[in-house]
Amino acid sequence: MKFTRRDALHIIISGAVAGSVFTLLKVTGAKALPRPPGSLIENEFLKFCTRCYRCIDVCPADALKPAGIFDGIVNIGTPVLDWKKCIFCLECIRTCPTGAIARIPKDEIDIGNAVINRDTCLAWTDKRRCKNCYRACKYEAIELEDRKNPVVIEAKCTGCGACEGQCPTDPKSIIVNYDKDRRFDAPEKLVAMRLEDRVGPYEYPPPGFKTWLAERIKKLARYHGIIE
Repeated sequence: MKFTRRDALHIIISGAVAGSVFTLLKVTGAKALPRPPGSLIENEFLKFCTRCYRCIDVCPADALKPAGIFDGIVNIGTPVLDWKKCIFCLECIRTCPTGAIARIPKDEIDIGNAVINRDTCLAWTDKRRCKNCYRACKYEAIELEDRKNPVVIEAKCTGCGACEGQCPTDPKSIIVNYDKDRRFDAPEKLVAMRLEDRVGPYEYPPPGFKTWLAERIKKLARYHGIIE
């Protein structure tokens, strides 16, 4: 049987298509992604999240973005958190209509832990009586050993990053490790219109559904170049 150039091209194209398919299949699993504060455990989160984009749209810090194809097919469109940008405003928590994000108070959020490098910390190296991280922490998660050396209390640390932002050294002597985050179980009884709400009243109420939908359509149209 004669092997032609057409046969060779067919094999190459088939291989490319097969490779693409297998690549997609490889990333279709529920890849571990950073989620908004208060999110349910991953399998429950994926069940309840409707990819409505409301949490993404309401985030004032632009800390949430939709997952793409290479994050896994089951994750496409779900919110992915940029830990460094999150300001703990709770708007995503308040806005979620389905319960994929539990409506918890700020003091129950935990997305990581701060870690101090004592070899470069100004206080620990006796270069300066620096208390910037101690003053920046709103959760009393940093204490002063011998009234000058900062120590992180892991049980109280939420991973908000305020301490890291105020550290004067370069590189930072205190950084947040986002190797853990607190996830929540879905409630046994959940009714979409009557979710358990422990967040409290809105500080800045979000727009109504019609306003949100109109803005979402405009954003999509701009994204695809339909309007400027």
